Amino acid sequence: MVSFFTQITPTYTFQKLPALLVLLLVCSFVNAQDVKYVTDPSYLQAHNSASSTFENKGLDTTIRNFQNYYPRNTNGHFGVPSASLLLKYTKRSMGFKLYDLPYANDLIRDEDVLFYQTKGPYASLTGIAGTRKEEWFRLLFSHSFKNKVNLTVVFNRYGGIGFYKRQQSFTNNFYTSSNYTSSNGRAGYNAYFLFNKLKHQENGGIKNDTAFLNKPTITKELLPVNISAGRRTNRQMSVYANPWLRLNKTEDSTTLLSHFIDYEFRYHGDFYSYNDQAPASDGFYKVFYLDTTRTHDSTHVLQFHNGINYTLRINPLKLTAKIGYANEYTIVHQHNDSLIQNNLLLTNVTYTRKRYVVNLNSHYVATGSNKQDYQVELANNLMLKGPSKWKDPIILSLKLMSEQRHPDYIYNQWYSNHFIWNKSFTPVQTQQAQLDFYSRDLWLSGGAMIQNIKNYLFFNSLARSDQYDGTIQNMSFYLKKDLLIAKHLGFDNSVTYQYTSDTNVVRIPSWAARSALYYQGNLFRKSLWLQIGFQGEYYSRFTSYAYMPATNVYYLQSTNRAGNYPFIDFFLTARIKPVRFFVKIDHVFQGLLGTNYSLGSGYLQADRTFKFGVNWVFFD
Repeated sequence: MVSFFTQITPTYTFQKLPALLVLLLVCSFVNAQDVKYVTDPSYLQAHNSASSTFENKGLDTTIRNFQNYYPRNTNGHFGVPSASLLLKYTKRSMGFKLYDLPYANDLIRDEDVLFYQTKGPYASLTGIAGTRKEEWFRLLFSHSFKNKVNLTVVFNRYGGIGFYKRQQSFTNNFYTSSNYTSSNGRAGYNAYFLFNKLKHQENGGIKNDTAFLNKPTITKELLPVNISAGRRTNRQMSVYANPWLRLNKTEDSTTLLSHFIDYEFRYHGDFYSYNDQAPASDGFYKVFYLDTTRTHDSTHVLQFHNGINYTLRINPLKLTAKIGYANEYTIVHQHNDSLIQNNLLLTNVTYTRKRYVVNLNSHYVATGSNKQDYQVELANNLMLKGPSKWKDPIILSLKLMSEQRHPDYIYNQWYSNHFIWNKSFTPVQTQQAQLDFYSRDLWLSGGAMIQNIKNYLFFNSLARSDQYDGTIQNMSFYLKKDLLIAKHLGFDNSVTYQYTSDTNVVRIPSWAARSALYYQGNLFRKSLWLQIGFQGEYYSRFTSYAYMPATNVYYLQSTNRAGNYPFIDFFLTARIKPVRFFVKIDHVFQGLLGTNYSLGSGYLQADRTFKFGVNWVFFD
């Protein structure tokens, strides 16, 4: 029988990557002046399914933060679950939701899919190799043909074995999108196919961290873990098609009204599986409902979404109004099948002036299982002109949202080998607001967010769903300031303060900070752009969440505290025209600044690691 380890090991390898990268860099340096290199910011434009206006995407050629290709993960490895450490203004589509998977760092969501237009071919290839068989490959290709049909392909593939027992992970993300607008602008379409696959081992965390805390240099593979034969597979597939038609035959500068009609079709086919070949002998699970010898839990979701929308554009006023209807049909296969249907109404009004954009968006579930759920959001963007010597305006953004939604499926109903419940929690009511500002000339940004959540849902200390009786208030404030002294010495800083009215339910650090100190310069007749320095990340002490592999959720625990440890990395990044590369040592002072470098109960961050990556952009 093929082992799980073998199944999820990538078939490709980067064993020869360092030599290839050195050769690539030497060749690109020698031929730097001959390589086609585009600096036009409008060469690549994009929009997502929530917008129909193309905006300059900006070419991904800067070396700033190129080495930070993956955020810190609370479970200590990439491609595995992670709990959010920062409060966020959250907006989710209305209708049925199974639950929010804890893979924000690893999934491409439907709202992340972009539709591109290019002035020529564009391709970006990235390869990264690191300690513990860390291997990455990333591809973005987009090209708009003469008939204005665009084809885009995005592909991510990465994996690694980690530092601790049973940490191996393997992730595949893929989507292809296409869009078209006829020469007279009267008809077109947006469409995409999206696929995510995540496979990883589950170890349940370290059994006892005393040995590690007393001797941080101990070989991590010697530390016993709670689960010896657990593994998880999550697959998501989406198909989306959105043809549209302008009802008025002609449109020019004298047209007062423009009418559009569009149809939206979306299909989701999601599969989630958890397997454990030795649940009884490990002793991690205390309850067995179906089988004491092995666990094989799976959930399959099939969802069909059909919608039609009418849009009216009043051109002289730069006002756009949209109204629509959608039907949602969902089947959940677990132990028993569940059928969920919803009928949704939506409206959207957008008003645009030269320096001001306001958008009012609303969704309402008229009939169905989620009846009377609603979401109303008002978003404002304002550009303020600064002093005459400033090149760019100050950008202000204000978002206000109020919503009511039924609990996600997992909170009310679940059936598996170790957890079964059938509850009837009341809808959650959320009001939130976020204010942000940004000045490119000052290299300064900041903002504040506030949330009031009534009937908050969570998983209690028994890892079972529960509901808060009352209202929780969350607040967050952040400030980011970058400095460049004498054109060469860079000093980037950001700090976040967070507050929650009940730390017994919401587990977050009060303070989070990130800093970078580096030298930058253009060398060899400005052919080589270089940054070299150190960066740090810090979270104040807090009581962290625990992770439950069987249900793939985070729950409350009161034993372990995390944070109050500085993570410091060394990095060197550089660019030679279309080629960027970096060398990085993560956690460079491991064991010298403390021993408890945990951000999640039972899960420690990775040890000191060496990483090397390269990116090449092609325009022909």
